[in-house]
Amino acid sequence: MNQEDHKMLMAMQDLFEKLLSGKRCDAMDAAATAPEWQKLIGQANQLIQNLNEMNHLAIDLSEGMLKGPLPARDNYMSGPLKQLHSQLSVLTQSGKQLKEGYVVSKLESAGELYDMFNGLIDWVADASIRENKDASLEISAPVSSWRYHQILQALDLLHILVLEVDFSGHVVYSNRPAKQMLGDIEYIYFQQAQNNVLLTLIAELGKLDNFPVFREVYDDRNNTWYRIMSNRCLLTNGQVLYLYVIEDVSDWKTREHRLQQTASTDTMTGAYNREAGLKELEKTLLYSDATSCLAFIDIDGLKAINDTFGHDEGDYVIKNIAKVILNSIRSSDVVCRYGGDEFFIIFKKCMENTAEKIIVRMFSELKKLESTTSKPYALSFSHGILSFNSGSGYSTADLLQEADRRMYACKKCKKKERI
Repeated sequence: MNQEDHKMLMAMQDLFEKLLSGKRCDAMDAAATAPEWQKLIGQANQLIQNLNEMNHLAIDLSEGMLKGPLPARDNYMSGPLKQLHSQLSVLTQSGKQLKEGYVVSKLESAGELYDMFNGLIDWVADASIRENKDASLEISAPVSSWRYHQILQALDLLHILVLEVDFSGHVVYSNRPAKQMLGDIEYIYFQQAQNNVLLTLIAELGKLDNFPVFREVYDDRNNTWYRIMSNRCLLTNGQVLYLYVIEDVSDWKTREHRLQQTASTDTMTGAYNREAGLKELEKTLLYSDATSCLAFIDIDGLKAINDTFGHDEGDYVIKNIAKVILNSIRSSDVVCRYGGDEFFIIFKKCMENTAEKIIVRMFSELKKLESTTSKPYALSFSHGILSFNSGSGYSTADLLQEADRRMYACKKCKKKERI
């Protein structure tokens, strides 16, 4: 390890010690560092920012402040705190309406605070009903405050869609974002919703028995992911209403997918990393009845290239052989960087002769690359191929061991041919 790398390692260790002890940390400067450190520093700075936002929100909540700035939408670590902030905001708004004499809805969140508030609502509702009976008042229709109590005017200012639907599918309330997206829709039922995945899901949720319900749905017409919370409310007058809270989570889904890809990808080559590759191999082995093939690959002469020409050249070899492999496989196949100079390929639903033809095509592409780059060494690898399926009786370890054995037999033959 050179002096600069050692200095950066010490700086990163100091940073994480401060973060773990709860101390405030300033962002690191990535401009003057080597390129291989810049991505890690960028991720560390994002972590610092996310933690600072979380701490500010936690302090505001502990002091009863709900009007402070919220963490950015892409700060996924703050999700539970932002949910708590939302719940406390609803609780506060409901309390204000109750104080002003309105009858408000119960809150679905569990916990002593919400149980106390819901008990208070029951007490106010019972008191108002007793007063009406004592005064011999005739109520010919449900009181509007009972019909619209759980839809707050503040919801019009949010980005989420809110719908309130009665038992017949009649929309009794929609907030401004819902009207902008769905228009002045009056009823939600299956016949009307057939060409709209969002309305179809809402119609289905209204037929369920257990609430609350959380669902996610993808609308391919708009390339949009929606997350829906559905709940059922039984009012004191016997009326049943269904509340739907709908949020566009496309950005979240995109970032989640990128995060999953980052977590499963080898940064140098773009292939699967060892953990992700082994999981994919195990899944293919357990659940695929069709014959697949495992090809174990070892780059030829990499140690000699490193020793003679340096590790930069060795990295060049690894990256370019990996690139040829990735560009040669089918879309259904999987490439994993198993170790420093070792890879394996899962040829899904593929016989050995087909897998061998694809390997031969890789060798041809490597020869083309050699002719254009004029490197003082060959770009080559040895391989061993083994077919399998879910009934073959192999474990993943058995597959890798046998494919590795066949690869070394191939490498041994190459050495004999050069003698």
